[in-house]
Amino acid sequence: MLEKTKINLPTTPESCQTCGMRFDGILCSSPIVRSVIDRAKVVTTYKSGQVIFYTGNVPLGIFTIQTGVVKLEALSSTGAAHTLRIVGPGGALGYRSLFADEAYHASAVAMEDTELCFIPKAAIMSLFNMHPEIAMKLLTHISKDLRHAEEKWMDQMDKGASERIAEALLFLRDHFQNQAWTRREIAQWAGTTPETVIRTLAQFEKEGLINQKDGRQIHVLSEENLKRRLVSQK
Repeated sequence: MLEKTKINLPTTPESCQTCGMRFDGILCSSPIVRSVIDRAKVVTTYKSGQVIFYTGNVPLGIFTIQTGVVKLEALSSTGAAHTLRIVGPGGALGYRSLFADEAYHASAVAMEDTELCFIPKAAIMSLFNMHPEIAMKLLTHISKDLRHAEEKWMDQMDKGASERIAEALLFLRDHFQNQAWTRREIAQWAGTTPETVIRTLAQFEKEGLINQKDGRQIHVLSEENLKRRLVSQK
């Protein structure tokens, strides 16, 4: 049985013309387009850990992230959870399934308190008809997503667990430095187990590469030495 997405009550929306993400959003190409989105969007907030949509739900539009961080999580045939993507402010969710006319293949989960704008499919298709440059902008975005997915898949195939964990630490620090990552979340991103992450982090700390004395926060002490360690293991 498919689980239903919990519908959060809308909040008072900020105008797209003053939104801090108006220059980074993949749909907000001009003041005219932003005025159309302003009339069509619904703004909702989600608490950390809350599910935005579930695998198997039917997409009805696109979500764009105003604040917060969201992960797309899929389950393997053995029931293991894998993080496919992590999306921050300015990013979008649900567009691939929407345009493929299929159900979501992953669940979207807020990793911290998050504010989203939901734009219905009818409004998006109308924008594409009136402003073809938006469709091209979105196509560029999807193409880059595909390249990143291919690179991540190759890394999973060619690199050992400790290398993937080291790369995960560097990626997460560079892109989401204010987020405190659990060992399970790092494992889901690196394609390994929490136990392997715990052992590997302990080894990294012993080598002076990281510091994890204050709980969930992991501090990279030497990016150069961490990268050099990766090269030495190839």
